[in-house]
Amino acid sequence: MIDKLLQNAEEKCQAAGGRFTNKRRDILENLIRAEHPLSAYDLVELYNQSSEQKIQAMSVYRILDFFIEMQLVHKLPTLNKYVVCSHLACKHNHKDQYFVVCKNCGDAQEIAMNPTLTKELNESVSSVGFQLIDAQFELLGLCNACASKASN
Repeated sequence: MIDKLLQNAEEKCQAAGGRFTNKRRDILENLIRAEHPLSAYDLVELYNQSSEQKIQAMSVYRILDFFIEMQLVHKLPTLNKYVVCSHLACKHNHKDQYFVVCKNCGDAQEIAMNPTLTKELNESVSSVGFQLIDAQFELLGLCNACASKASN
């Protein structure tokens, strides 16, 4: 499955005129394998542990910016961490991103939102004289594991 996701990422990069270098591939693979969102410094550490070449944080930030531009990765500002786009397995891109973020453990999942809600949001924004150009929402809560620990 990971190889298929990396292949899709490479195809998306090539279609957009971007290069999918070995460093980019390794950084994305580490992010795909992660169970939780990772910071750039987490990715530096993982890369440096598994590669003979070392990478600096600035290089990882540039790679992550590239992935965001290619719509392969999302930045979660609340956590200051990164997560692979849930649409990486698809051949299409999407516009709006919605995430649920566990306030306790930091787990995050991308979720689908009802198109009616998205339409209402756009109408509300428009009614006050604005236009949405990028909508990313992070909804804070507790994942089921943390919620059950809290209730015990």
